[in-house]
Amino acid sequence: METPVQAQPLLSPAAPEPAPVTEALVCWQGWQDLADRLEPVLATPREQADFTQAIEACARTVLDLCQRDADVAVAFMVHDTPDKLQRYGVLHSVHTAMLLALVARRRDWSPTLTFSAVQAGLTMNLSITQLQSTLTMQTEPLSLLQRADIHAHPQASTQLLRELGVTDEDWLMAVLQHHEQADGKGYPAGMAQVSLLADALRTCDVYSAKMSPRVGRSVMQSPQAATQIFRERSANYFGATLTREMGLYPPGTLVHLVTGQEALAVRRGPDLGLPVVVTLQDAPGGRWLPVARAQTNDTTLAITLVHEANEWAHRLDMRQVLALC
Repeated sequence: METPVQAQPLLSPAAPEPAPVTEALVCWQGWQDLADRLEPVLATPREQADFTQAIEACARTVLDLCQRDADVAVAFMVHDTPDKLQRYGVLHSVHTAMLLALVARRRDWSPTLTFSAVQAGLTMNLSITQLQSTLTMQTEPLSLLQRADIHAHPQASTQLLRELGVTDEDWLMAVLQHHEQADGKGYPAGMAQVSLLADALRTCDVYSAKMSPRVGRSVMQSPQAATQIFRERSANYFGATLTREMGLYPPGTLVHLVTGQEALAVRRGPDLGLPVVVTLQDAPGGRWLPVARAQTNDTTLAITLVHEANEWAHRLDMRQVLALC
């Protein structure tokens, strides 16, 4: 068992040294760049010179980044950032595609099936990308038109994909069926039997949504999200897979340790509830500075609670955290 690393005070907490360029930091920047590339593709799909080629390139980037550092991939979804509300449409698609890539790897899917799944995750809400970002900021009830657009979006997105040149039926059926449920109470067709990819897409879509902020609603804490997704009858198979893949405290989760220290989970550990963390130090100016990497599989550094992300996530400099990963 590794000896826990004790946090040491920094000499100049108000002016930390520039973070070294690590592989983790390169991957983090890669996810940010991917969201920037994908955003105009989803916002204006008909204006793209080659929509299918653009989505294929984005899907390959998702798979590459997940292969290079899956923990950074998860942290990019879980960690709260100032732009998550305004960019929900594109970020939710990226996060869902990332989850599908991890599920596919755990279930040992073929490269072809995996690629179809990731592309479906990126485009599942193609007809309502802008509406999604609007709804995250909206406090009043949905209008009749908004409800109609949401109910129609699986069919509308599938039709739009066909018009843009998509011919992969696994991809198309996943988008069409990803809001159907095993009890027949889903939409748009009320189907009880759906494709394998549609079932996986729905589970990853729901999990990602639970971990995302809304105006007037905090991000669901990761143990709650895992419990809910596991218990949903229509997500039993992939819910269990996703829970095992993410753990109870996935990278990006802000936690409080039994020592009284605050910490950020940065790596999944050997057990669902034992992540590797970076301990944090409260610095002048209301900021949090990363101090040291530590293991939580020692009872002296056990996790006692999970913080609501939007309480103080924005006070973290992820570049400094990733330097310790």
